Amino acid sequence: MRTSFRFRLMPYAMVLLFSVFIWLPLLSPAYFFNAHDAPHSIFFLVEFDQTLRDGYLWPRWSPDFAFGYGYPLFNLYAPLAFYAAELLHLMGLSFVEAVKGMYILATIVGGIAMCGFLTQLMGSSAGVVGAVLYMWAPFHLLEIYVRSAFPEYVALALLPVVMWAFTSLVRHPSGTRLAWAGLAYGLLALTHHASLLTLTPFIGVYVLFLALLNGWTQRHFHGDDRHRFITLWLPPLGRALAAALLGLGLAAVYVVPLVAELQYVKVEQWTAYSYDYRQHFVYPAQLLSPVWGYGYSGPGLQDGMSFQIGVALAVLALTGSWLTVGDLIRGRSGQHGASHPERVENQRATWSRSIALFMLVVAVPVIWLMSPASEALWERLPIASLVQFPWRLLGMLTFALSITAARVGDALVNPRAQRQNAPATEKRPPSEEHAAMQVPLAVYVLCWVIVLSSFHYALPQYTEVEDWRETPQAVVRWDRFSPADRVAMVAYTEQQPTSSPMEAQYMAGEPLQVAAIIQGEGEVETLRHGGASDEIRVRATTPVVVQFYTYDYPGWQVWLNGMSIPHRHEPPYGLITVDVPAGEHHLVLRMGSTPPRIIGGVISLLAGVLILALGMPTTLRSIMHTTVFRKCSQR
Repeated sequence: MRTSFRFRLMPYAMVLLFSVFIWLPLLSPAYFFNAHDAPHSIFFLVEFDQTLRDGYLWPRWSPDFAFGYGYPLFNLYAPLAFYAAELLHLMGLSFVEAVKGMYILATIVGGIAMCGFLTQLMGSSAGVVGAVLYMWAPFHLLEIYVRSAFPEYVALALLPVVMWAFTSLVRHPSGTRLAWAGLAYGLLALTHHASLLTLTPFIGVYVLFLALLNGWTQRHFHGDDRHRFITLWLPPLGRALAAALLGLGLAAVYVVPLVAELQYVKVEQWTAYSYDYRQHFVYPAQLLSPVWGYGYSGPGLQDGMSFQIGVALAVLALTGSWLTVGDLIRGRSGQHGASHPERVENQRATWSRSIALFMLVVAVPVIWLMSPASEALWERLPIASLVQFPWRLLGMLTFALSITAARVGDALVNPRAQRQNAPATEKRPPSEEHAAMQVPLAVYVLCWVIVLSSFHYALPQYTEVEDWRETPQAVVRWDRFSPADRVAMVAYTEQQPTSSPMEAQYMAGEPLQVAAIIQGEGEVETLRHGGASDEIRVRATTPVVVQFYTYDYPGWQVWLNGMSIPHRHEPPYGLITVDVPAGEHHLVLRMGSTPPRIIGGVISLLAGVLILALGMPTTLRSIMHTTVFRKCSQR
């Protein structure tokens, strides 16, 4: 049994080994702040940390955006990746080290999940080949070292988990698998909103295909009546839909406020100009171009970054396509007279080949959707502007082609069985058994070829980590030197800020003066400045108007000497303003809740309880069975 266990771990050990060369450059003390979103990855976490330490278990406000006026960043950006990075930071890592750690963990999780999914589907050799292809796809290396798109990279690592969970749910339905599928989809929704928008249609079409495939295989291999076909594919589809709704319910704490409160920010500033999707289509020739760069994407063919799928992935996907189509053409027409083991193996082979073919077919519309030819369709999609970059679909394309290409690893297990369309489990002569023992070496060599084909892309442009990079000053520096249209605004902002009274204090590293008297006589003293709250003392000789240097946004509450008072926003920036009587007063500005946030939180809580209720019984039975077995063995 120990030998069997070691053999089962071997594919995952190989995947872990080949992942090392992806994240080895991350062990350098330097970082790569010239990557597109590298500064954001760090100071977003700085902002998240401040608000969490201010007592908000679900941070929504970022205090230092817009020169210190703040912004509801995590009401718009899915926060799960930052929660995970924050955990690493609380364990003692710096902000830079925590983000690096998340890149490492995401690489490993994505590879292991892809290996597990494909091992269950096609076998361990296919699992290793597909996982290495997926990890070493040029687009994934670009996500780390060129774009530094931290949450998006984590979302791509979760994609194999989601697909594995839904595949298991359709093939072998149970309450536990429904819970796992819902959990996986919910985690994806909580990780990256653009990935959720681009991947959900793909996941939906895939699940529909699985339901139809399940109905066909049940009828074909088990002799179910033709008229029952609809009853064979509708239940799996219903279970998958229930899992998706459960996942969205789990993510409701983020999704409901996002949808309900999006109107209170100027979202158009994140969908226009350089974020306009019309400037970021991919021409088919670029998918095969080996050119690599660290610049940005732009209109036409003059892109500074690469959109290649990689020579290894392209060649192996073509080979896997040839194997899959050939196997399906030579497939058996019926199962009459076949033994039960043969039917089981043939059904497994049908599933693996059909899914590989589906991934090949779906790659075609994905390529088209990334191209300028699809612009008319994008213009009709209401969510197109929120996707921003059509080339985000490269993540989906990479996944699909990795599945198809994994068939090469499946073919290496038993070449003769592949040629004869025979089950891999049937008895083989000693010579073939000896050849099968060489498969790990063949797979190992193939994986090295894959790694070497992309190895030169796993190279960051190192920069030093200055002290200010991990402080709120980094946000203000970004506001100062980025294009003017990038300074964040809320709906009440009539004029985009170009500075603030706090900018000089940020740059000098001084304590912030977070409010001022704009009418009347008196003085303001800042007592405390938190991630989503401020405390000040006002000494007024006359009635005064106090203005907090904070954007107004749903949820803000102002307390005067322990009593809640109304506030308003004043032009041109939409800052929070209150009337204060003469005398000495204690004012507190604090981000509270809103009906959408409460509703979303309740839905998420209920969904979480339901996931536990569905998944826990089987787990408890397994624990109890193990405990009883051990006690009986001890007797």
